[in-house]
Amino acid sequence: MWLVAHAASMPNRVSKFANAAPVTTVIEAWDGDEWEVHVGRLLQDRHGSINLQKVPARHSGDGGLDYYCASEAVVYQCYAVQEPIDVATRASKQKGKITTDIGKLCKVDGVAAKLFKSKPVSRWIIVVPKHDSQEVNNHAATKAEEVRRMGLAHIASNFEILIHDRDDFDEDSWKRRAGLRARLRPVIAPATDQEVADIETSRVDLVDNLRRKLAKRTKAAPDLEDDVDIALRSFIEYQNALDFLRANAPEAHEEIVALTSQRLRRLKLVGAKASESVANILELELDSLTASFRERVANLDPDTAQELAFGVVSEWLMRCPLDFA
Repeated sequence: MWLVAHAASMPNRVSKFANAAPVTTVIEAWDGDEWEVHVGRLLQDRHGSINLQKVPARHSGDGGLDYYCASEAVVYQCYAVQEPIDVATRASKQKGKITTDIGKLCKVDGVAAKLFKSKPVSRWIIVVPKHDSQEVNNHAATKAEEVRRMGLAHIASNFEILIHDRDDFDEDSWKRRAGLRARLRPVIAPATDQEVADIETSRVDLVDNLRRKLAKRTKAAPDLEDDVDIALRSFIEYQNALDFLRANAPEAHEEIVALTSQRLRRLKLVGAKASESVANILELELDSLTASFRERVANLDPDTAQELAFGVVSEWLMRCPLDFA
């Protein structure tokens, strides 16, 4: 637990989850594109693969719908907020999404107007990972009434707006389709300029260690300062990732911390390979740690594993377990 214990000693290193209520269930974090793909697979199970049509957003926009089933006159919009957030914020964002995309749906010269000339849309469903506020239902009902009053040719007179989340899909379908995802991808808050400045001004000794070691690899002063900035940001983002995993995927968090502690003990005892150049030592440590993370946490996203390794090595450079001859 060495990294966690030392993280608390860093300036202004207060966990974003320190004052949060105890987490009893894992919050699934979804990238918006990833969520859209996952929902598409679930909808294929719901309607049949030949009955579901995707609406690409790249050319001319999606018009407020990602998928539709023409035979049932139902359209779907996928939306995933960046977790973790509180119920009120999640509801506010979902209501905003409904307002924005219903506006697109109602355009008389929009995508929906062209697609549903012969069979008006009867249901518009926003599909979210988590729906937990009746305020969203109330907002949806209000917007649906507004749309019905518009009397649009491509909107049915009994038009409704619904909110679906994972509980609205067949459990077997969800489990089978979730297996295709099979990746843990924590939400990593990017390091801010202020966080970097806080470390530079209040832990000068650590930053000096980092600069001294990186200078053995980078000779030009401007390039050196860029490398120092990258390393500090990697360290901060690694801590942000640990915060997220601790709150949302505790088993993965424990595995990563345990593995890092094991590697740290080995590094302190054995040290880096003296025969290797500075660049090679860094590359070997990064590659080895990335591979170990992926092996220990099998469903960890590969890019995330590499980002975690960058953060760990940056901390080792700052705190002196990793040094060069």
